Amino acid sequence: MTAIIFRELKDNRKGLLIWVVAMLGLVAIAAGEYPVVVESGDAIMALLEKVPRIMLIAYGMVGMETIPINSPLGYYLGMYMWCSLVAFTHAAVLGTTIIAKEERNRTAEFIFTKPYPRKTIIKGKIIAAVLNVAAMTLTAIIANIGMLATQAKGESILGAIGITMLAMFLIQVLFLSVGMLLAARCKSNKRALSISVLFVLTSYVLMVIIEYVGTVDFLGFLTPFLYFPGAALVEKGFNIFYILLTIIIAAVSCHFTLSMYQRRDLHN
Repeated sequence: MTAIIFRELKDNRKGLLIWVVAMLGLVAIAAGEYPVVVESGDAIMALLEKVPRIMLIAYGMVGMETIPINSPLGYYLGMYMWCSLVAFTHAAVLGTTIIAKEERNRTAEFIFTKPYPRKTIIKGKIIAAVLNVAAMTLTAIIANIGMLATQAKGESILGAIGITMLAMFLIQVLFLSVGMLLAARCKSNKRALSISVLFVLTSYVLMVIIEYVGTVDFLGFLTPFLYFPGAALVEKGFNIFYILLTIIIAAVSCHFTLSMYQRRDLHN
C-alpha cells in the first residue's frame, strides 16, 4: 500500500501546489490589508453596525459582536471563513479526482492490474488524499500565524488558530469523503466533479440562510459550515454532536466508496 500512497502523492503534487498557492495568496492579501483595518478600527466597527445582518453572515462574522475586527483575533476569525472555503473546495475536488482520475487519464487498466486488491488501492488513495488535506491545513496554520505574528503585540491567538484549524481539517475530511463517494457513484467524472463543487457552494448558501432565519439549533446539521463556526468554537469549544456527525458522515462515505468501487465496471 505504501507504493500506492507515494504514487498518489506524486500524481497530486501539482494540484496541491496550486491550491497551496491560492491559500497563501489569500492570506497574503489579508496581511496587506490588516494595517489599514487596525488604523481604521473604530470607523470599521461603526460601519459594521450598519451592514445588513445577512452580509455579516456571508462574511463569517456572526458571533463576533464582542470581538473587535481590528484585533488579531477578530481579524483572524474574519479570515477563517475564506480560508475554510478554499480548503473545503480543494477537499471536495481532490476527493472526486483522486478516485476518478484513473478512468479520466486512461490508466485504470495499468493500476488495477497491479498485484493489489482493488480495495487496497482505494484505501491507499484515501490515505494519500487525507495527507494532502493535512498539508493544506498546515499551510493555512503557518500562513495565518505568519500574518499575525508581528501584529499580536502580546495577545496570544495560537490557541484560537489551533482549535479552528483542527475543526477545518475535520470538515475537509468530510468534504473529501463525500467527493470520493460521488466519484464512485457517478459514471461521468465531469458530473461527479460538478456535483462536488456544487455541494460545497450549496452548503455555504444553506449556512447563510439557516443563520439568517435563526434556525441553527434545529437545522444546523444540514450544512458542515455550521458544525464548527469560528467565533463559537473559540468561545465554547467543540460540540460533541457535530464531531460525531462529521466522523459518521466521513466513515459512511468511505465505506460506500469502497463498496461501490469494488463492483464498478472500469472503462479505460
